[in-house]
Amino acid sequence: MQKQVSEQFAFWTCRRLFGPIYPYDRCFGCGAMHIPPSSEDPHNGRYDFAGEDVAVEVVSVVNSSALRNFSSWNRRHPGPLDGDPAEFGLTLPWVIEVPARTRTDRLDSVLEAVRSMERAGIHTTHAHGCGGRRCPAGSGGHICTFCQVACTAPFDAYVDDEGLMASRTGNVVVSVTESLLSQGLHDLAHEIAGLLRASPDGKRTDVQQKLDLAERQGKSRRVVCFVLDLYFALRLNAAPGTWKKLGTFPWDAIRPVTDVVVASPDFHRAVVFSDAAPTRQIPVRNTDRTPTPRTLGCRLHR
Repeated sequence: MQKQVSEQFAFWTCRRLFGPIYPYDRCFGCGAMHIPPSSEDPHNGRYDFAGEDVAVEVVSVVNSSALRNFSSWNRRHPGPLDGDPAEFGLTLPWVIEVPARTRTDRLDSVLEAVRSMERAGIHTTHAHGCGGRRCPAGSGGHICTFCQVACTAPFDAYVDDEGLMASRTGNVVVSVTESLLSQGLHDLAHEIAGLLRASPDGKRTDVQQKLDLAERQGKSRRVVCFVLDLYFALRLNAAPGTWKKLGTFPWDAIRPVTDVVVASPDFHRAVVFSDAAPTRQIPVRNTDRTPTPRTLGCRLHR
């Protein structure tokens, strides 16, 4: 995820949430410092956006190991990883998540296993057994060979009846995942909170130091906007209601932060946490358009 993409999405998201904001650090639109560095206002240590009563720091959450593994898969399998089911020998809109530890030459084996599931009428690897479709009744608790394979295969797969994951409803999606994704929402919330908390020896994080500056400048809303790349957002978007269940934040421990925004450019969604208001989820649209220089405040400094 490019820095400009991350900052532009955060800009439109936070502008909707907190009102007009302008680049306080280097502008992602024009590349200039709207407020030139000086001894009183140096470049280093600034947060990204400022408004009348708000400061926003943007943090890109990028799954580097998944990105590397995706590149490896894409080099080996240059065909589409999001396409019509027929391209994968399937008929249903499957979402197939392959762990990063799986060798790239195993994709054909994974797809054949999913084809077998589809033929058997099994629509998820999360179900227990074949539901009696293949195992004989009264088998004394023994399951068929197919179930032993399907339930222990090194991948997750399910039919996406609601069309939430693919770029087009009805497509098949094959994605590469890694361990953090399988750990669940609590662990992701813990990872994010860890970027906000001072270390045990009292050293404040980079985010805290930047928002310390915002506090000294009198900004009452001090926001951190975490922009997730596709690999972190996939697990959340599989069940959209879970976005609001990321957890609560230890506000006393992460001061001066007052608001946390977790957002996904891929799924046009953001969830907002605050120490002063209920958690809420919002759709974020039209973020791919480049803001005009006037909207960014660039015109004031030409």
